[in-house]
This record gives sequence, C-alpha cells and structure tokens, in this order.
Amino acid sequence: MKRAESCYLMATDERHELAKVLFEPANVARAIHEAASLGFRDHRITQDAPFDLSDTQQAKALEEWLDREQFHYMWRPTFLDQDPFRPSIATEYPELVITW
Repeated sequence: MKRAESCYLMATDERHELAKVLFEPANVARAIHEAASLGFRDHRITQDAPFDLSDTQQAKALEEWLDREQFHYMWRPTFLDQDPFRPSIATEYPELVITW
C-alpha cells in the first residue's frame, strides 16, 4: 500500500467515525428535545471540521429516521471564516439543519 492510499483510507475512516457520532439518531433526538424545551424550532448539527459528510451512510440513516419521525431537514451551505493572511481553498461545506 502506498503512502497516499493509506492516508486516504485513514482520512476516510476518521470521517466515518465523526459521522457516527454526529448523526447518531439518539444523540440527535436528545439535542432536538433540548432545543425544543428551550423554545427553539430548529437544530443545526455543527461540525468542528469542514467536511462534507452528507453522503455518508450515517447521514443517510439519519435522514431516514428524520423522515419517519416527520421532521423537516435540509443541507445548508456553511461558509468558513477565512483568515485574510491564509486564504482557504474550500470556502463552504454542507451542514444539516432540522426543523419542526
């Protein structure tokens, strides 16, 4: 296995692990319940790292759960705060917003 291939696999594995935590239906249900009890009508799943996780199996499973529970959701573009001295190449990535 070449170094580039192993780096790609490590990055992919880490993204899938992050998606497991972010898109776990029990965690999302708890966050929705907490937001609703505070009077909010939406919940945004925020990420620390600007990765597009919308095509992961975990995201698809969460979308199915949200459909079954009759929540509304959309993937919205999130823009990075850019440092003027170090401009970023990637300026946006999708994050999930759930409404009820």
